[in-house]
Amino acid sequence: MAAVVELKVLLDTLLATARAETADIDLFAPIPEREECPLCMIPLPINELEIRFVVCCGKSICLGCLYKHMQTETKKGVPKGKQKCAFCCQPTPKNFIKPTKKLMKRDNRYAYMDMALRHKLGDGVIQSETKALLMYIRAAELGHCDAYGSIGHYYGEGIAPVEQDKSKELEYYKIAAKKGSIEAHQRLASLEVSNCVSHMKVAAGAGDQSAMNDLMKFYKLGLLPKEALNQSLRAFQASNDAMKSEDRDVARAACT
Repeated sequence: MAAVVELKVLLDTLLATARAETADIDLFAPIPEREECPLCMIPLPINELEIRFVVCCGKSICLGCLYKHMQTETKKGVPKGKQKCAFCCQPTPKNFIKPTKKLMKRDNRYAYMDMALRHKLGDGVIQSETKALLMYIRAAELGHCDAYGSIGHYYGEGIAPVEQDKSKELEYYKIAAKKGSIEAHQRLASLEVSNCVSHMKVAAGAGDQSAMNDLMKFYKLGLLPKEALNQSLRAFQASNDAMKSEDRDVARAACT
């Protein structure tokens, strides 16, 4: 019971703090430019499958840089199992749990997100939704916008240890969206039908292909003016141009 009470206090505190932090932020304001890959210094891709979180140094590296590094190491005759990190040049850890925990002690928000997923799946650690939720709470406290959306999912589905609460689900997703989560805007588009187009415009403007496809459908159905579509197309193209690189194109082609 004490643990449940403590968890509720953490959630209530997080929500109160996030409300204050986002009170003056327009829900439909353009999403800021994404964090850059530490190697190529180009904004990271939207597709999470094109980003690798490396536990040796706690960096999120784009697939283009990672693939280029692996090709270079292969040409040098370095076996795949012995290739070093593209950023810190340290050997790849055999056990991912220990280095992830070390990063957590240094308040690495991505390490907390990684550990949350591991607890949800029982991947190398005990399977526990409660522990996963605690990880998401800490990641949110450290500024990871998608962590708020993950907490919202708990409330939306009523995943123990929290009870279903649709109002809190909506509020957490709105906070995540205000803090820059494209995924939160996608989720809100289905939760707030009246604002669906507005949420899709924000997501498309940040470079999301599925959102842009939906806007095209809205236009064909007469639900979106041509000028609004063109404006979204320009923002969509500008965001994608900012994230584009030849190395990423090569890696994408090689991995598909």
